[in-house]
Amino acid sequence: PGEAEFYVGNAVRCGGPVLELGCGTGRLALPMAMCGVDVTGIDLSRRMLAICRARKGTVGKTRGRLRVIHGDMAAFECADRFRLAVIAYRGFNHLLTPERQRACLQCVRRCLDAKGRCVLNVWVMSALDIARHTGYASTRFVESERIPIPGTRRTLVDYCRTECDAFHQRFVEEHRVQEISVRGNVLHEQHFRMERVWCTPREMDNLVRLCGFEAEAVFGDFDCTPFGPDSREMIWVLRPA
Repeated sequence: PGEAEFYVGNAVRCGGPVLELGCGTGRLALPMAMCGVDVTGIDLSRRMLAICRARKGTVGKTRGRLRVIHGDMAAFECADRFRLAVIAYRGFNHLLTPERQRACLQCVRRCLDAKGRCVLNVWVMSALDIARHTGYASTRFVESERIPIPGTRRTLVDYCRTECDAFHQRFVEEHRVQEISVRGNVLHEQHFRMERVWCTPREMDNLVRLCGFEAEAVFGDFDCTPFGPDSREMIWVLRPA
């Protein structure tokens, strides 16, 4: 709750320009541009960027400029300097090795201006979650979410099975998503695999310092509650050291 408002609000307050890594379909980049902020988005998925461009075409002219680039968030060069860099919705957790995590933050550090900030959130894996899933691999898909499709009588149903590798701090999810008619018939089905790593607070603190940043704040939710033992998000606000 409040995630999109948090990022768009930060973009508006800083005034831009903004760099969003893992911009995807423009869920945040497009509202930022509509609010008058110049945004550059980078994503590895050409299909998601195509959706982003189509959405921009539907919206029409925006007060701020939106430019999207196909690229790797851990290996990019940009001549521009940005006032804010954003890695939203746990995108940083998809960098599966320490080398790629460092490379990403070092790229960000090089393209921020002297007063720039980097804001990112990472997923917190609790000790209970780790204990529950370690050494366990679900052999069957279990329904995890059921979402009505707006403007239709159809529903998206997400079935998931999971596996946890505590040694490598890696969590793997396999999803089977079905579009269901009002009569319960499966109209479409798609499978995908999602692999993420988790980071401890101490690891993140060492990482940001190693990459030339210092933490201005660490929040536990998007209402800016300070990070604590029960937090399920780590939201880092970083400034160049």
